[in-house]
Amino acid sequence: MDLNRKHQHGRMDETLKQKLDALEGSYASPRQTLNIIRTAIIPSLAYTFAVTPCPYPDLDKWDAMIGRVIKSKHNLWRSTLTAMIREDVHSFGLGAPSIYVEYIPQALSSSTRNKPKRPF
Repeated sequence: MDLNRKHQHGRMDETLKQKLDALEGSYASPRQTLNIIRTAIIPSLAYTFAVTPCPYPDLDKWDAMIGRVIKSKHNLWRSTLTAMIREDVHSFGLGAPSIYVEYIPQALSSSTRNKPKRPF
């Protein structure tokens, strides 16, 4: 047994792509799309983060896939800045979550003995 997790990363990639394609083709409103991503899709990925450490290029790719669906549902150009999508709603952004917000605390808590408290 080795520590090659390429199969798990590929499976996570396929599952995320399938969920996002189904969400993009659905009749969900833009606000519903954000809520589904925030409450169902990202937590389903975060569930595996404690067991499967992920390289940062995969996290970037998954963030880009999620951003693409959000831009599509909001009828925004593909060149729209991701910072605008991630910005808080009170600062005139969309408030879209990032995978890093879930991954970093999971990675820290699984690599240290004492679990750090979440700063937010």
